[in-house]
Amino acid sequence: MTESNPLIFYDISSPHEPRSYAPNPSKSRLALSFKRVPFKTTFVEIIDIKKVRKSLQCPATRSFDDGSDFYTLPMLQDPTGKTIGDSFDIANYLEDTYPGSGGCLFPVNSTHTGLDYESPQKDQTILIPLTTNKGAKNEPYARFNWHVDATFTAHVGLVAYYMPFNPDTAEATKEHFLKRANMQSWEQFSIQGEMREQIKASFKDSLTSLAQLFTVHEDGPYLEGKEANYADLIVGGWLNMFFECMPADEWKDFRTWHGGVFARLHDSLQENHYLCQ
Repeated sequence: MTESNPLIFYDISSPHEPRSYAPNPSKSRLALSFKRVPFKTTFVEIIDIKKVRKSLQCPATRSFDDGSDFYTLPMLQDPTGKTIGDSFDIANYLEDTYPGSGGCLFPVNSTHTGLDYESPQKDQTILIPLTTNKGAKNEPYARFNWHVDATFTAHVGLVAYYMPFNPDTAEATKEHFLKRANMQSWEQFSIQGEMREQIKASFKDSLTSLAQLFTVHEDGPYLEGKEANYADLIVGGWLNMFFECMPADEWKDFRTWHGGVFARLHDSLQENHYLCQ
């Protein structure tokens, strides 16, 4: 891998390019920037992800309850043509391949602060497939990833309606999501009024135990204080989605929750590691 022959990062296309908005591509973009590894981005429409993954011989890493494949992004292709198709696998690949570059995603001297986190939604049925990565290298981080995914996914209804689709493909993309959710109208994704207030209250409450973990080391803003690791990027990927998709007044309010720990984490990651390429 060189500046003239960089890694190719496959991300979801949107009007927000060159930024990511979806959580898992955001995790990987943060990891790439954190490791200071040169890469270029290929943006893919949601309705084309299945075709692109198959063309790169990159199988789906998750499946729906009925056993059908869940084709999603990110993907990362190295100069040899090897393709990695899961955000956690991408993080492991980057640390293994470029151990001396940038920061350390999985530091050996880590105190593992927060990695025993359990989501309040861990026993809740979630229709969107979550990645377990059971048995993977650095499995404590994989476990943390699953629990963070469960907490945020349970409340993703707050931003789903506002996901940024490109105008030319917006209708087809909405149809794709409606079919997946077995719904008839995109307006069904719009949660307003008392129901929205209830979900926001649930979200705030559900984040309490996660927020407390970011106060263990007072010199923050990361779980282990001043040094970030991949666990921080996992949470940061989700924070980026809410930053990109949440109505502005609600995001402003969200930043005040739990003493502003998530705002500080988000701001630090955006300032230090979130490079648009």
